[in-house]
Amino acid sequence: MTGGLPCAFVLAVMAAGAMADSAPDYDLADSWLARPGIESPALLVPGGDRIADDASLPADAFYIHPTTGMNTDIDNVPVDDESALATARLMLMTQATPFNGVARIFAPRYRQAALPVFGRDLAEVQAPMNLAYQDVRRAFVHYVRHDNRGRPFFIVAHSQGSNHALRLLADEVAGSPLQNLLVGAYLPGMPVPLAVFDGDLATVPPCATPTQTGCVAAWGTFADGYTDFDDWKAVNHFWDSAQGRWRTALGMELVNVNPVSWRMGGVMAPVEAHLGAVPFGVRGSHFARIVPRLVGVRVAADFALVTPVPDLADLFDDGGIFEAGNYHVFDIALFWADIRANAATRLDAWERRDAAPDG
Repeated sequence: MTGGLPCAFVLAVMAAGAMADSAPDYDLADSWLARPGIESPALLVPGGDRIADDASLPADAFYIHPTTGMNTDIDNVPVDDESALATARLMLMTQATPFNGVARIFAPRYRQAALPVFGRDLAEVQAPMNLAYQDVRRAFVHYVRHDNRGRPFFIVAHSQGSNHALRLLADEVAGSPLQNLLVGAYLPGMPVPLAVFDGDLATVPPCATPTQTGCVAAWGTFADGYTDFDDWKAVNHFWDSAQGRWRTALGMELVNVNPVSWRMGGVMAPVEAHLGAVPFGVRGSHFARIVPRLVGVRVAADFALVTPVPDLADLFDDGGIFEAGNYHVFDIALFWADIRANAATRLDAWERRDAAPDG
């Protein structure tokens, strides 16, 4: 994940090679964390059950994992780095699985920018992020050419993955025939400026209702009362297509949907409306069950603020990486059941829209 900070369970700096390896070949199964025909954590549901690798599912989900490599001696992490790969599979289990009830999961390995890159000057961020993005883009083009075949699809990502997904939407989806197949993009974990929807993404707007299709649902999760938002914006990045470079969102108005009500604005979604979180990171409870009615959510200061504070000791642990009140690692885990239900709702809306007669 971005923000100059590590992902959950990555508690020590990893030793790795001095250079990123060669570009992954997406014709090979080993270049994917998940795709049909591969046994992967993307097929799990909470409690340890495994769903069938069902080709009859009506949609696809293209998932881009967050930063999982903390390598200090290279800018881009080789796709076969064992520690980064193990954490990527962990995030796949948590973040892609809300969609496996309606979609086949496609999740590429890619030469992600290593964690320390995000703490550098912006000039030093450009090349590593561009290399990582080119892998993601090639993987998506491969999926479109070989697997999509006119199927509706979701784009799902988190943090660094969301950085690349937003750029991917502008480069490959907006204004193309693929746009009509996009059910929705779920891109939590990075500040998304409202301004990006005035340019290349003018035809792929932010999601403002739970049934809107062809839109971007973006959010970042913090405890109600958290205040260090400018610091968070300053260490995260988005692709500014007008400038042709990665930059920070500091000082910009952001887009943020409420991940329980799936609406914009500051109206509280009460605890009673929360369909359920999936515990993350605590031995004995990790991904073991769905915990409903855990938090209420309101949007303020351009982020999703939750109350009451979830029981971190028993249900959620990011390894002590983030300061109190920053729930970045849990952007999807806290709303696992809400996302799963909304994905089905949006797909139903897409199917009804697609079946409606013209005019």
